[in-house]
Parts: sequence; structure tokens; C-alpha cells
Amino acid sequence: MTGPGPASARSGAGARWRAPSVALAFLFGALFFERLSGQTGFDPDGYHQMALFREWLRTGTLPLHDTFAFTHTVVPAVQHEWGAGALLYGIATTLGGPGIMLARWLISVAAALLATRTARRRAPAVVVAFCAPFAIILGQVGFTTIRAGLYTMLFLAVLLAAIESDRDEARPGRFLLVYLPIVALWINLHGGWIVGVAAVALHAIEQALRRRPLRHLIAALAATPLLMALTPYGRLYFVGWWRSVTFPRDQIGEWAPLYRSSYVMGLAAFGLAILFLVYALARRGPRALPGLAFVLATAWAAWRHERHVALFALAWFCAVPGYLAATPLGELLEAGVARRRVAEVLTVAAVAVGVALIVVAAPRHPFRLRIPAQGSDLATRGVVYPAGAVAYLAETKFHGRLVTSFLNGGFVIWKLHPAALVSFDGRYEVAYAPEVLDEDDTLHRARPGWREVLARYAPDAVLVARNEPLAAALPDSSGLARFYRDDAYEVWARPALGLPPVDRTGAVIPSPFP
Repeated sequence: MTGPGPASARSGAGARWRAPSVALAFLFGALFFERLSGQTGFDPDGYHQMALFREWLRTGTLPLHDTFAFTHTVVPAVQHEWGAGALLYGIATTLGGPGIMLARWLISVAAALLATRTARRRAPAVVVAFCAPFAIILGQVGFTTIRAGLYTMLFLAVLLAAIESDRDEARPGRFLLVYLPIVALWINLHGGWIVGVAAVALHAIEQALRRRPLRHLIAALAATPLLMALTPYGRLYFVGWWRSVTFPRDQIGEWAPLYRSSYVMGLAAFGLAILFLVYALARRGPRALPGLAFVLATAWAAWRHERHVALFALAWFCAVPGYLAATPLGELLEAGVARRRVAEVLTVAAVAVGVALIVVAAPRHPFRLRIPAQGSDLATRGVVYPAGAVAYLAETKFHGRLVTSFLNGGFVIWKLHPAALVSFDGRYEVAYAPEVLDEDDTLHRARPGWREVLARYAPDAVLVARNEPLAAALPDSSGLARFYRDDAYEVWARPALGLPPVDRTGAVIPSPFP
């Protein structure tokens, strides 16, 4: 009569834990969904990347000399994200906006699931759930629509999973079958592949210190330069890669130090993430924390450059739940959910909050691609595309030099090339000399010397957002006249062009994709 008792108890305990486990998974899936639901605007880098691939198809040759700009460009112009442009071009021209959003969500969910699976290898579900919100809040900036960095999030998750598996059991063939194709593809999609290589290199050092097998890791690292040379650029890829690594980016906002960020919630999450890391280090010591070197390296990179916060979030989430599992905090979390009343309350609360998050996210149309082009979009301080102004220039058959900006230049290239040559776009380290960024900043902010820059450029027209200081400065003896205006952008041009004046103030501007 007593035999079935323990088994029944275990079954009941398992059933009680399954409910909060599923509820927590739902909650943090909903949080991930809500945090990403507002990031549905097409990334400006996508336009110039697609334009490059279109030019390759048109000419039959991958351009090494820039054909899009009239300002000072460099040779060779090595676009290390050419593959991202090829993928975007294929999706955009066949499936349009819905295809872009489908790809964005599939890649994002795949990266999140891989990271969660890696975290679960060394930590119970409740500890992983405890860490999840910090990782989501920090990592959300990496899940854009669709920036090439999104591929880095996915491939880094794949490599971290492979590294974790290699720690448990070194299987050289399996590791190389993951590393070689992933890194070969990654190198053609985004410059963030170097982070994956760094993760493997630090893992190799750790394995050497632990006297574990590492020949396959050395072989993988030794093969990386060959994979670099196998890109369409051949040996010129090394020139472009070194240029991108060493190029100054001090004036680009996302490369600013994290402590200057206005994202208060992200700063708080970063501080707490570091606090839990220090706590685990103090309780267990560095030898008991596998992968610690890579987590610390990404933390340092994130502190130096806000752009790298998402990489830290991914590395932290894959490792730190395992660090915390064998600490008093981890034991406290497990003991808490083992109590029936706590498990019941947690389940109800998780479901309720998860539903609320989905309700919040739904009105944002998370599966609809946005191309912001209205005057009201200027208030968001995000990217606003000159859809109306570019349509006007296309209708009037504009040909010539057009002053653009870092954010809107790629859109102009995609829509107007080869009729229009731009002054600047988002291919900063790929195509432009360093001084062009300074000139662009001086011009659009109407800083002292802007007239000299404009005179040197001798443009046929200027494309300017209405909230830029340049828009207010242009009427002051620029020698240009305004020919087009809507709530977001204006076009100023040489009167000799004879462009027809158009005022679309108050009109809704169509913004078709692609």
C-alpha cells in the first residue's frame, strides 16, 4: 500500500512545477514579444545593402569603386554586409514587407530559443526565468528589422551552444561541422563574426587551462583567415575588415559609451546583471564559472559602446543562470517554487502579466513593416524616410548631386540611383573618408562653416528634414530655392533646374516598400 506513495508524490510535484514552468515561459515569451513589437521600422542600412546587390546584378561585377556618392570615397569599398543585402533584396523583391517581417521574427525567436536552451543546460527553469527579463531588456536593441546585426545574434547563440556542448564532451568533428559553415556564412553577412571567433578563442584558452582537448578549437581558429579570403572580395576583404575595425566612430550615437545612454531601464538592467555576476563570482570563485572570460569581455565592450549591449545580454543569459544555480540565491528560488501556494500564485501572476503584455503590444502592429515618412514621425527622434521628397524628385526626373544624411542617404540610393548621387549615407566605414562624417554633421546642424561645405559640394539639390537646423538656415543666402515641402522633408535646389514647386504640407505621404 505504501509503494505507490513516493511515485505519486513525485508525479504530483512534477505536475505542480509544470504549470508555473509553462506560465513563466509564456510570460517571458510575451515580454520578448512586447519589447520587440515596437521595432518594426525598416532599418536604413537595408536600403544601401540592397542597392549594392542590385548594382552587382545590373553590372555583373561587385563594385570595388563606389558608384553611389559624389563626395570623398575610399578604394576598395568593401561591404562586409553584402550577403545581408543579397538576402534582403531576395526577400523584399519577392515577398515584400510581410516576408521581411517573417524573416525578422523567425530569426529573433530562433536566437532566443537557442540561448534559452543553452542556459537550461546548467540551470533549472526558475533560475533561467529569473535572469530572462534582464537579458530581454538589454538584448532588445539587437533584434531590429532587419539589420545585419540580427544575424550576429543568431549565429552567436549557435556558437555559444556549441561551446557549451564542447565543455561537456569534446567532439571535434561535430564542433567543426558547426563552426566552419556558420562562420563562413557569418563573415559574408555581418562584421560581428569576430565576436564569435573571440568566444571560441577564449574557450580554447579555458580548455587549455583545464587540460581539456583543444586541437579542434585551434584548427577552427586557424581556418578563419581562409574563410575570410573566400568572400567575393578575396584578399581585399582583409583591407576592408581592418578598416572597419580601426575606423573612428566617436560621433555615431550607438558607438557612445553605455554610461552616456538615455535608456535608463537598460542602464539599470546592466547594473543588476553585473551585480549578479559579481555575486556568483564571490560565492563560487572564477574556476567554477565556465565562460567567464567571454562574459567579462562582452561586459567591457558594452560599457565602452552601447551598440554591444545586446551581445553582452546574450553571453550573460547563456552563462549566468548556470553560475547562480549553485548559489544560495539559486537554491532560494528553487525552494520558493517548490511550495504549492507560491507555485499557484506565480502561475496566475505570470499568465496575467503575459496577457497584459500581449495586449500592450498588439496595437503596435508587430507583424507589419513600417516605413516612417510622416511629419509626426519626426517627434519620435527615430529614422524618418523622405518618401514624399524622393517621389517628387523621381517624378520630375531629377539628375545630379543631392545632399543627403547618414540616415536617409541609403533610402535615396535605393530609390533614385543612378539618377542621383548622394553626399552621405550609412556606409560610413565602408565607403567614405572620415572627414565626410564631420562635413555631414556640420552641414545638417548648420554649424559654423556649413556654407563652405555646401559651396564645396556644389550640389544640384539639398534634401533636408524639417526639424534639422539646416532647414532654418537654408533661406539665408544659400543660393538655393525651396521647390518641395511636406510635413517631414523639404527639397531645396538650384533655380536653374526649373523644378515645379510643390507643397504637400498636411498630406499623408505614401511610403511603399521596397
